[in-house]
Amino acid sequence: MQRRFLFSSVLALGLVSGIGSHASLLSTSAAPVSNSGFAHFVAANTHGDEVALAAEKFIAALADQGIGFLSDEKITEEKQRAEFKALLNKNFDMDTIARFSLGRYWRSATQAQRDEYVVLFKKMIVDVYSARFSDYQGQQIEVVGSRKEGERDILVHSLLRQDGGPDVKVDWRVRNRSGAYQVIDVIVEGVSMAMTQRSDFSSVVQRGGGDVEALLVHLRQ
Repeated sequence: MQRRFLFSSVLALGLVSGIGSHASLLSTSAAPVSNSGFAHFVAANTHGDEVALAAEKFIAALADQGIGFLSDEKITEEKQRAEFKALLNKNFDMDTIARFSLGRYWRSATQAQRDEYVVLFKKMIVDVYSARFSDYQGQQIEVVGSRKEGERDILVHSLLRQDGGPDVKVDWRVRNRSGAYQVIDVIVEGVSMAMTQRSDFSSVVQRGGGDVEALLVHLRQ
């Protein structure tokens, strides 16, 4: 099973630095979001929707934070890992992502299995993507626009800029909960990381006869 996060994110984490190493989370262009010099922001929301614009700025700020610790040559691997874990817990709705990734098997799992699964899922994301930090080579992400998706979600569009390589389309599904924003999916070139993770997990459970315990055994390794 390929252990891919929905955000590769994210930052994954496309998921943050996860996509960062593949692609890497983060940075945007035009008016700067901060004085760090890492992240910039393109005010591309043509409808002037304040909620969508706030979501775009949220991704730009997320990028700034992720690039900050990825590009710091003085920071230790342990500190990078701690920064990444904190970034995920704050900016990604990891509980929602974990539940979605388990799909229909969430309903059949016992409460004890659910609790252990969520813990193992979060650890897996940190382990997989922190191992890719050394692959980061200065890639940047430019936020280019957004659109609302239903009542609570905003899809923030961005482009991964790579020296010597083609741009990669990266969309961030951001959920708005009364002004608090969190990423719930990352879509890279049209492929949802959340759906990919769900498919991977489903295959493991099916090979185990439909028992969630098979996935837990796999994640414990």
